[in-house]
Amino acid sequence: NFLRTKAHYLIEGPLKERDGLIVWGAGQMGRRLSKHLQRGGAQPDVFIDITPKKIGGQMRGAPVVGPDDLLAWWRRFERPVLLAAVASREARALIREQVRAWGLVEGEDFWCVA
Repeated sequence: NFLRTKAHYLIEGPLKERDGLIVWGAGQMGRRLSKHLQRGGAQPDVFIDITPKKIGGQMRGAPVVGPDDLLAWWRRFERPVLLAAVASREARALIREQVRAWGLVEGEDFWCVA
């Protein structure tokens, strides 16, 4: 129920009036959260993951790509948003560091949601 509630408030808040949804994390947390996002009408456009076995595949009807492809996907949209849905604190810290280096602003362009 917690993830369902989180998805609801993401849809009603940060995802409102956005034209692109990028989810970083094609693992358990990304799968579970994206299920609730889809049920609420927010379809992820792409998943970002670092696992070579997942890259090139699909999840919930969207492609899974590596981190190097994030900016190319970001530029496809006028008002995209990135949700980092990874359970590991260390991974979240690395994601934050990387996306900030690309110029994304936490609380405006991206949220860590796990």
